[in-house]
Amino acid sequence: MNATPDLPLRLTVPGFGSVRCARALRVLPGRRWTLAGTLEHDGRPVVAKLFLGGRARRYFARERRGLEALHARGLDAPELLYAGPCAEPAGWLIVTVWLPGSPGDALGEAALVAVLRAVALHHAHGIEQRDAHLGNFLVRGGVAWTLDGAGIRAGRAPLPARRARRNLAQWLAQFPPSLDARLGEWCALYGRLAAPLERATLQRALDRARRRREAECIDKALRSCTAFVALRSLRRFAVLDRRDDAPQLRAWLDAPDAPYEDLRAQWLKRGNSASVLRVELDGRVRVIKRYNLKNLAHRLRRLWRPSRAWHSWRNAQRLALWGLPTPRPVALLEHRFGWLRGRAWYVCEWVAGESLAQVLPAADPPRRDLLLDRLCALLADLARLRLTHGDLKATNLLVDQDNQLMLLDLDALRRHRRRATFERALARDIARLRANWADDAELLAALDAALTAAGLAR
Repeated sequence: MNATPDLPLRLTVPGFGSVRCARALRVLPGRRWTLAGTLEHDGRPVVAKLFLGGRARRYFARERRGLEALHARGLDAPELLYAGPCAEPAGWLIVTVWLPGSPGDALGEAALVAVLRAVALHHAHGIEQRDAHLGNFLVRGGVAWTLDGAGIRAGRAPLPARRARRNLAQWLAQFPPSLDARLGEWCALYGRLAAPLERATLQRALDRARRRREAECIDKALRSCTAFVALRSLRRFAVLDRRDDAPQLRAWLDAPDAPYEDLRAQWLKRGNSASVLRVELDGRVRVIKRYNLKNLAHRLRRLWRPSRAWHSWRNAQRLALWGLPTPRPVALLEHRFGWLRGRAWYVCEWVAGESLAQVLPAADPPRRDLLLDRLCALLADLARLRLTHGDLKATNLLVDQDNQLMLLDLDALRRHRRRATFERALARDIARLRANWADDAELLAALDAALTAAGLAR
């Protein structure tokens, strides 16, 4: 049996004839295929979930129980047409009616109210959806329909307050921290549909949920999964974004220094500690940053420690998770000998633009005010997550063609658990930022005013 579907695929469904599946919605090789298709006898669009492998029956039963629990309580979920064995390929099959609409993860913030309303109704009916993912909802006409039954746990109604609060926080952690200003609105909406909820209590639960979600995201970004390909051997560790996994990038993994030896290479930085190139791989422009080992002593100090490329990759995933702007990470490569680490490379997308150090002094007053507002909004988002950059030079802030700011050079970025430690690190970031324009009194005054207005300066 193939680990992935060979489309188009025909599945026999007792009582309905067969389903012709033409498109894969999600594939977990050898475990679960989620396919879009049509019933051949009447052309009705459906979704077929085929469970495969040794634990197929257990996962199938969990999915079926979840959908049946939703229907029993009158909650919005797709109609279940068939649930039972599948002969070819051998497995267990669930077929539901196709619902037109937009997945919650595609809508992002636009799905917030609909998803929050659905979660509140779940809790009021004793339902907990443990797989907190926006893709498990489909939004149509302002209503969020629950698509995935596997994560559903049904119990007494209403759901106990502590479990409900934790589950709600897991859902709200899908959204960027800039939306925390709406916590009061969320509590009011939830309270009308389920049970009263205090804002401060929800904020604490949300902070914990974000830490857990971030840790899971970073862990996934270092192993093979739906989004990434990890390559491990005695002499090498590499991770690639699956969207960029293509022949030239694979070839670069075997000869990472080759672009640096090309006389036509476009150098962005020739440094002692790091060398940065702009290159084209597989028809797409990339930036390759090599972290150099300056001498034998430096090499020995780095042997046991995660490389700066490792930190850059993890931190880029962290920022991407929270919707904070940085060039999209493409690949990480470390030379190793067992657990010992050597040189390392970090690859990201190329973004056209100029550094804030160049743009801000030359900007006219309206553009300067816009850039300062966006700079302070970015710093405020970092502060909500207790993140500090660690080297907030103006050259590490890129201004793109739409006057959006992007953070560069992420290897020193870190999250702080203790507020006192975070506040000291934030003060250092602010001081480093102000030092960029220490000799420009007018610009420094404008920066200080913007920081004060954003609550970032004392």
